[in-house]
Amino acid sequence: MVKPQLPDLTFTLPDHSGMLDINIFQKLASDLKKIGEASSSEARWFHRRRQEIVEAFSSGMKFKHVIVSSRDIRVIIHLWSTDTAFFKKYPITKRHLKQLSKIKKHLTPSQIYSLIRIYFYQFDHIDDLKYFCSYIREHLNYLCSKRRLSKNMTFYCEQKDILFEYGLKSFWENLYPSETTLKQYFQKFHIPWDHTSQFSIASKQHLYIEPVHHIKVGEQTAVFELLISHDIKHMPFKDRRSVGQTVAMLMMDKAQNKSMPDNWRQLIIKLLGDPRIPKSSDQYQKGWAGIPIMYEQQMRKWLSQMDLIVFLEILEEVGKQTGNDMIRRMFPSRKSFLESIYKTGMIVNTRLFLSNDAVEFIEKRYDDEERPLFAQINHKNKSLIHIQIGQVHLIEGTHNYSARVLDRLPSEHPIIDHQQKRFMLTELTTGLDQSYINEFKDNSNLFIVPHDIHNAWQRKLTEIFKNFDIHVEIY
Repeated sequence: MVKPQLPDLTFTLPDHSGMLDINIFQKLASDLKKIGEASSSEARWFHRRRQEIVEAFSSGMKFKHVIVSSRDIRVIIHLWSTDTAFFKKYPITKRHLKQLSKIKKHLTPSQIYSLIRIYFYQFDHIDDLKYFCSYIREHLNYLCSKRRLSKNMTFYCEQKDILFEYGLKSFWENLYPSETTLKQYFQKFHIPWDHTSQFSIASKQHLYIEPVHHIKVGEQTAVFELLISHDIKHMPFKDRRSVGQTVAMLMMDKAQNKSMPDNWRQLIIKLLGDPRIPKSSDQYQKGWAGIPIMYEQQMRKWLSQMDLIVFLEILEEVGKQTGNDMIRRMFPSRKSFLESIYKTGMIVNTRLFLSNDAVEFIEKRYDDEERPLFAQINHKNKSLIHIQIGQVHLIEGTHNYSARVLDRLPSEHPIIDHQQKRFMLTELTTGLDQSYINEFKDNSNLFIVPHDIHNAWQRKLTEIFKNFDIHVEIY
């Protein structure tokens, strides 16, 4: 098939082709730039005056001698709105607002809107907040009656007596936490939902922190039900901490040097999680990683008390279920001895290792959120507890388990590895003994003390503890 041969096509354009349109666009761009320079904060005069005002304040000049014109009002409001460092150094005061009124009786809607934004972002950082609120309300009264406004400004006019009332009594009375979240409430009132704003911080303080400030250790408050919500407990508050972290720290401060009530201990766990979980876990990072280590250490002690209680409950239950008279007779002395160890105040850590029967027992006795952390032993009825007392480790058990005291733990042994949740009983008995000897080549600080009905085991253990400067009183 023969393809048709087409002649060459030649296009010829004049040299000035298209230049007319380019010139038009250049002119329009120039005109637009001039319009912008005449009215926006990017204008040269604005930046020049801005710098002059900052330098004047830095040199110690008084506000009334610096802010003297309507243009100056535009600049100072812009500085307050956009420069946090400037606002902290030269905050809004009653005297400043009165000076603005002398220069210009009624500010423009955009200027009042900027002041309202300052109200939300700076809030209790504003000097004489009560006067500032009345200043905003007065201007809104004037603006609302004179002209059409934006949607936000119209709403602020309608709600001025609620939003800009000093103390915000009516504002809080309108909030029903059971029906709406704080975020939804802010959106309803056209308030910026920004966790860094002082209005937001003050709101969280009022709703979630203050109620806990005003109760005694162990008391309940309706706010506890709100705090366990995922959205609220993880909500940023201040000092790079969440609402949940702040409340938990407050509760622990209140209970310092006291016995932590069960209801408070369980709430703290709901807020932060159990601190004995792996530090790499998401729950630990969101809960305990952001607060001083002393709180975690204190919580570990309170949780150790809980573990001891649970272990004793299991020990007592074993005696009842098995009908073993020896276990029943030894229960009071074991209970007394473990309580005496707790009274030393030296317990650093505990961990429960529960038998199949014991797991079934605590699952019936405790709800999911109240259940202590534990590892499971592949055995029907023998349970153990590991207690770290200072630098010393005690492993105590039910039935005929011999108590063990070690000055240190073998580095490869998983007894304190919370990622391992299942164990063979031998791993915590002869396996632990062998790991110790294999690593340290010495068993002089590995003590194995059998129980007996005459309580000789207590005297042996207290003598061992004395070697490590741990003094346990037995009764």
